[in-house]
Amino acid sequence: MGHTFRQRIIRTSAASLAVPALLLLSACGTSGGEIGDEVRISEGMMTVTGIEQRTAEDVAALELDELAGQTPYFVTYEVAFNDGSDGDLNENFWKAKASDGEASPINVLNFGGDFDCTGLGEVSDGKAEGCQLIMVPEGATLESVSFGGAGTWRAPKAE
Repeated sequence: MGHTFRQRIIRTSAASLAVPALLLLSACGTSGGEIGDEVRISEGMMTVTGIEQRTAEDVAALELDELAGQTPYFVTYEVAFNDGSDGDLNENFWKAKASDGEASPINVLNFGGDFDCTGLGEVSDGKAEGCQLIMVPEGATLESVSFGGAGTWRAPKAE
């Protein structure tokens, strides 16, 4: 594909997420709402710290030809894992809603390079920061993002 660095892109599938999300998160209530709100997830506590609309140039290195014309959003977040462990996060639990229906969470696994929205970062003292890429259909806007059934955060309205 002509990348100067190796990356692997994984699209999430709603069908593959339904049962595990239901089983793992059924005891967690939906909460959150605004950027900065903290919610309990099965792995610990999560806070979405930002939702930023980006440009096609920001994701050009990924060569997402099938998503041409769509608008990328970077969702930044923090996780504090249970008991301060070096936990792991199932990034397939991300979902997003656009003004015209569903948006596409894209998991980018970074094997080197300089693309800066590649999921959960390094865990240190049971905490980590991450970034989730969301692609929104042309002409639509991002309304909200959620992680499993645990929390939903509203995207800021465009000015």
